[in-house]
Amino acid sequence: MKALVPEEGSIEALNLLREAVSSGSRLIAPAFAWAEVGTVLLKKMKAGLITETEASTAWDRFTSLSIDYLQDTTILQVAWDVSLRYQLPTMYDAAFLAVCDRVVEESRGSVEFWTADRQLVQVLGSSPPPYLKLLELRHSP
Repeated sequence: MKALVPEEGSIEALNLLREAVSSGSRLIAPAFAWAEVGTVLLKKMKAGLITETEASTAWDRFTSLSIDYLQDTTILQVAWDVSLRYQLPTMYDAAFLAVCDRVVEESRGSVEFWTADRQLVQVLGSSPPPYLKLLELRHSP
């Protein structure tokens, strides 16, 4: 979201996304991610944080990204296991982590899951997945 609408961390997120796209990195997400992004945009619009035009522009930018949406029973089971292992309150974060696990297993390549969610990083504790990266946000003085 931070790369789509102006908020704290938008510059850092947009730079990271641009770098990933320009380097040819594969963007992956759980199959429901598009609905989650749309829901957040609609909530921001209804709360008066962004206009309908801004929400539509953000949606168009999002849908123009080449994202591989993954969904299969393996991801479902891994997401469940991850949510139990880390005692996550929802399946949303677990599904993103499960997708990363799946891609690591398939490709044996480099995978990075970037988040600005410090609470998620804390919940994952002292042994987070090796691909987890915290997006450091610059704070205004």
